[in-house]
Amino acid sequence: MEEILSVKNLAKYFAKGGFLRQREVVRAVDDISFSIKKGQTLVLAGESGSGKTTIARLILRAIEPDSGEIVFDNAKISNDASSLRKIRKDCQMIHQDPYASIDPRMKVFDIVKEPLDIHNLGKPDERKKMVFDALRDVKLDPDEVISKYPHMLSGGQRQRVVIARAISTKPKMVIADEPVSMLDVSVRVGILELIKELQDKHGISFLYITHDLSTARYVGHVIAILYLGKIVEFGNIDDVLSQPMHPYTQALIDSISEPDPNNLHSERKIRVNNPLDIDAYQGCRFRARCPYAIEKCKQEPHLELVGNQRTVACFVKIN
Repeated sequence: MEEILSVKNLAKYFAKGGFLRQREVVRAVDDISFSIKKGQTLVLAGESGSGKTTIARLILRAIEPDSGEIVFDNAKISNDASSLRKIRKDCQMIHQDPYASIDPRMKVFDIVKEPLDIHNLGKPDERKKMVFDALRDVKLDPDEVISKYPHMLSGGQRQRVVIARAISTKPKMVIADEPVSMLDVSVRVGILELIKELQDKHGISFLYITHDLSTARYVGHVIAILYLGKIVEFGNIDDVLSQPMHPYTQALIDSISEPDPNNLHSERKIRVNNPLDIDAYQGCRFRARCPYAIEKCKQEPHLELVGNQRTVACFVKIN
């Protein structure tokens, strides 16, 4: 199957510290490589601070990478105008907060039409139909919502408007950054079902960013587990989540809430914070929290093939 996106050796470092403190380098994204096939959903999973959103911003060229290559739809993405127009038309983004990502002073019709105006898609008299089609695709009645402002909608409706705006340009790929984390549990399934329906109907590829593996399994085909800017495990989502080989993957799975009162007294195998005074970027980045760490973990593990398109960066491999 043909690839829609290929990311090779992507890196982004940030300087941390001020005038009176020694400047520290944070390796937010450190030599990341992955690809997404057409019509596929790749889940990028990890806790806050692992670099997920930074990767999304690098793909869309909202920030400049320090090194690496991004190829989208067989074209290398650079800073020239034509390259940026292509990625920003054919790759759209759904943000985490549906209220903060849209202008509260604009009506729904203008919100969904805005990218059509920016990219000059369709004739002016055709754009109304394109807006109505996008709203129907996300299960909203155009006549009911087009004249409303965002504050007049529920959280689920606002996120559907954001999704309608994203698909109005008929993109080839959508980056969904925690699209259900700020919604009520009762409406999350509806949004996840909508994402799957849009993928089936329009053949859209998705980069689905999340810290919640329970939603990841529902929409994803393959998964990359990210920790401190590094991919530590990658493979088919059912294989990775049913038989995790990296301790951090197991920690993410263990963090999924289950209605069992015994969980309140269960032992925590993975340390919550880095308790050891070590350089996080020397050797395995998870070793300060890992209950299985050995002397060899002071060296940096690299992704190794352990099965059919399954890779793990771990010397122990807990499974």
